[in-house]
Amino acid sequence: MVQSFIEKEDKLYEDWYNSYTEEEQKLFCFDGLMFGRNDDRNAEVEKWLNAKRKVLFLTKDTDDNPGDDIRWWPLGNEKNPDGSIKPTHRFYIVLFKWLWALNEVTADHLPVFDKTKEEYVELARKYPMAQVNVKKLSGGAQVDNGVVVDYYNRDAKFLNYQIRDLLQPNIIVCGGGSGSLSDLVMHKIYGDKKFECINTWCYYCAESDLLVIDSYHPSARVCNEDKFDEMIANVQQVYKLKK
Repeated sequence: MVQSFIEKEDKLYEDWYNSYTEEEQKLFCFDGLMFGRNDDRNAEVEKWLNAKRKVLFLTKDTDDNPGDDIRWWPLGNEKNPDGSIKPTHRFYIVLFKWLWALNEVTADHLPVFDKTKEEYVELARKYPMAQVNVKKLSGGAQVDNGVVVDYYNRDAKFLNYQIRDLLQPNIIVCGGGSGSLSDLVMHKIYGDKKFECINTWCYYCAESDLLVIDSYHPSARVCNEDKFDEMIANVQQVYKLKK
């Protein structure tokens, strides 16, 4: 199963890349299962396939990384010449905090965000994660929601396959987009499914056991209580209902 997954993901990359013009290909930045955090791609794929909670972070596009493949980014696994670990970008510190908490929260346990950045990097390494951008062409600091929707319409067959058929997450965190990303997930990518609104953050499809979280962008300038504590408290409500 591991090798089959790898072959399918790499074939998707090739087909998607080749669907763009030569000039557009220079901007193409692929994503998916983030195995660069650890040293063994096969092991990370196996971890994902066997994970109880498969968490996928859906974002709009990547900022100024043309021609890159974020699956290979080391993210806390890269060392300085002196052997010390290079700092992880704050964007991914947020993702790691969410990843850790989403794997720890239960109906009877609410994680407390009281650890250091370095501790979250290590705690999150235990869990596999995927990051998918709707728009695969690298952009700038901001991108209009309408542009993202246009790219979805252009690449729907690829994106739907990447998420629904290949990665098959059971938790999708929609990072920003003022509801446009969660709308894409629930009305386009999983448009044949029925989602129940649990609260202002969470939508749940019982048929597929799929939780969609309409969250802040990881870089949003909001207080930690809103970005972390409130989000996970609302997620806990889902597990209380499922108990």
